[in-house]
Amino acid sequence: MKKTLRFYLPSMLLLLLLMVLSGLYSVWLGIDVNFDLLNYHLYNPYAFLNGKIGQDVFAAGVHSTLNPLPDLYLYWVFFTFFNSPKWIGFFMGLPYGVLIWLVYQLARDVFRHTMYPKTYAAMAAFIGCSAAGIMSQVGTSTNEIPLGVLHILAFWLVVRALQNTQRTYGVYVAALLAGAAAGLKLTGASFCIALTVVLLCYIKRFEKPWKVFILYALCGAGGFLLTNGYFMWQNFSLYGNPLFPYYNQIFHSPYFDNFNVTESHFFPTNWLQWLFYPFFWAFTPTTYVAEAEVQDSRLALFILTLLVWVVLIVKNRLGGIKKEWAIPLVVYCAIGYVIWLVQFSILRYAAVLEALCGIVIIGVCAAVSQRRWGLYLALLLLGVSMWGYQAPDWHHEMFLKQAVFFDEKPQIEDDSLVFFMHLPSSYLAPLLNPNATYMGGFVSKPEEYPEEFRETAAQRNNISAQYYRFHFEDLQRAKIAQHQGPIYIISVDWPMIVNPATLARFGLKGTRENCKRFVTNFTVYSTDLAICRVEKIN
Repeated sequence: MKKTLRFYLPSMLLLLLLMVLSGLYSVWLGIDVNFDLLNYHLYNPYAFLNGKIGQDVFAAGVHSTLNPLPDLYLYWVFFTFFNSPKWIGFFMGLPYGVLIWLVYQLARDVFRHTMYPKTYAAMAAFIGCSAAGIMSQVGTSTNEIPLGVLHILAFWLVVRALQNTQRTYGVYVAALLAGAAAGLKLTGASFCIALTVVLLCYIKRFEKPWKVFILYALCGAGGFLLTNGYFMWQNFSLYGNPLFPYYNQIFHSPYFDNFNVTESHFFPTNWLQWLFYPFFWAFTPTTYVAEAEVQDSRLALFILTLLVWVVLIVKNRLGGIKKEWAIPLVVYCAIGYVIWLVQFSILRYAAVLEALCGIVIIGVCAAVSQRRWGLYLALLLLGVSMWGYQAPDWHHEMFLKQAVFFDEKPQIEDDSLVFFMHLPSSYLAPLLNPNATYMGGFVSKPEEYPEEFRETAAQRNNISAQYYRFHFEDLQRAKIAQHQGPIYIISVDWPMIVNPATLARFGLKGTRENCKRFVTNFTVYSTDLAICRVEKIN
């Protein structure tokens, strides 16, 4: 018992220290006020916990259909510490500390037989976990960091199982974790594919390979259904597509065109970018893979060193690194990168690749030379990775006495129907009146605004054309027609809020005299919002 305690205690103390430091760093950044948090990261768990799914009508737009489970932690932290918001920042930063610890522990296994295992592991964890995409998400609600922990842990378990094929339970636990992570957020499916390819490369090592693979597949599917099965059934029941709105060219939901949703404006635009995309933000700030400017050479170094890894593996010149670590790492990262590139090309979704890139980069140095030259080369690449570095910021605000401050909170009756006229506003639902019914997410067309506001409206509504493919308006019009209580609209567009042409599309009318401006610290557009009492057109 004492021996076990001495073995694990330093690791657990390191984990605790990294979590505390990460929490404090998150507090230093300020409270997270990113667009998606205001739009659905708070609304979705609220809707799930309060039976609002199917009762409200797309209050957060299409994002209302996303799995709410990843945001339950945020929801609990947010409302538990609503009056002590610095604790919100602290607790939201904790997963980052877990990620650093996990990458460090994985790297120690990879570099165990090199001359500087702890030094290399620390450098690898620093390079990977300080990457721009990861750093931009510390303390935020994007969920890529905690879900990245699950994917990296799954990879670690599989590779450890490959080195001791008598203990197959690690493979099944890994499948369960990876499947659950993909169910929580579908963007993680690319790393499930990469993990499966790693397993298939070594499947013959097991005494009963097909049995192992079948059980692995069943555990992966079980993990996916455990976290997403219920919500897929809900989406199918409500909208005719279990993955709504994705892959609608297969499911043909009447609420969306027969088209696959993609954020295509992040994709490479020519063959040179397809081949060398990370180099395009390695040396100059760009918005190629993020909504805000980013500059980071880590993924460019990652691509170069992956190619070197392939040469070293072929020539069997890996120094103190075992092939059982080198090959799975290269396969997992290479396949994960290719799928990420062709499916998303969005830096936020590359958190797993960024976290592992340090192991790939430092691993080449350790393999090339087992003497001090390997360490010197590692220090050089660490320095290069910090050159010209710029991480994007998804918007933070200073902490106030409450997480969300109102100058004067609007009063809404229980039997009200509240229409969020523009995104992102649905975070207001649990703060105003949880007993009201909420709708939202429709697109106001610039040509429908009064002439003096059209230019501003065109800039404000500069969204992807695919959002015009949604067909929610008939459902929303029917809800409005059936509603017997008060009807309100809430908008971030003050003083443009009363837009007669847009209101008329939904059988509504209103005047600016029936609007009341209010202020909140939680907005990405302006502190000025407004709520208006509107009426049905007779």
